[in-house]
Amino acid sequence: MSELISSGINLMLTGMITVFIFLAILIILINTSALLLKDDIKTEEANTNMPSGKKTNEVPEEHLKIINLINKRIFNG
Repeated sequence: MSELISSGINLMLTGMITVFIFLAILIILINTSALLLKDDIKTEEANTNMPSGKKTNEVPEEHLKIINLINKRIFNG
């Protein structure tokens, strides 16, 4: 094999290995941070104050008006 082709293959393999190692480290760091921060997210969700007078499944009247206007705009032209 020519020296140029073997040099090209060597460069290609070095690049592929570098990208593979980088992505593996990235996946490990993301999973580690998700495990470490999982408790913080749960405590923040528990601390949110929802208004006690309204149901959580109710859509506000103003939002329904906006949704209807958007639907009319989309389907009428």
